[in-house]
Amino acid sequence: MTRENQAVQKSAIPAESDLEGHQWPDEVRFIPYWGDLYWSGKGGRRVLLLGESHYRREGTSDSLEVTRPFTQDHFREMALPVRNGRDGPFFKALDLILTGRQDFQLQDAAEAWRRVAFLNLSQAFAGSQANHRPRNQALRDGGDVLVRDILPVLRPDVVLVLGRTAWRFFSHGEPRPGLEPFIAQQVNRGEPPRPHPGKHTTDHRREVW
Repeated sequence: MTRENQAVQKSAIPAESDLEGHQWPDEVRFIPYWGDLYWSGKGGRRVLLLGESHYRREGTSDSLEVTRPFTQDHFREMALPVRNGRDGPFFKALDLILTGRQDFQLQDAAEAWRRVAFLNLSQAFAGSQANHRPRNQALRDGGDVLVRDILPVLRPDVVLVLGRTAWRFFSHGEPRPGLEPFIAQQVNRGEPPRPHPGKHTTDHRREVW
């Protein structure tokens, strides 16, 4: 192989190690998670999961020292066959989406997480509880940061937008004609409660987009 061919081959391979020392601008307050096999992807395609926002404990600081490692610290464990506290409904829903199986093993989910990246659209904490909604402007601003500062670095082939709120506020680009949101029926939580005679019962099921 000639020196010129070696240079071409090297330039065609993403330098994963460079991401570890990548100088992110201050606007990237949450550095995305990516698995060690992200560049190989799933089926040869690099996939970025785009969530909505992070939540924090009361009193957690907004400083970069806290926010920068937050996403990676929370999702690095997803690529392990043994987890500590990452078994809630949200994380299980993501496992189900990535494996496509109700009877998946954690080893299967861990392998899938090694091949994807994850980021939330908002670059600010939404609050301290899951029912605290992120501000609309934070989602819009996060979209700008994503397109300007993050996508050129991660270079995903597919961005899987998780949730109708993130979908609605991610205003960059146009969906492919005829592309309809995929509602992950197998992830939804069971049947709605049966109403009692004379009483109004709220259906708390939520379709997972």
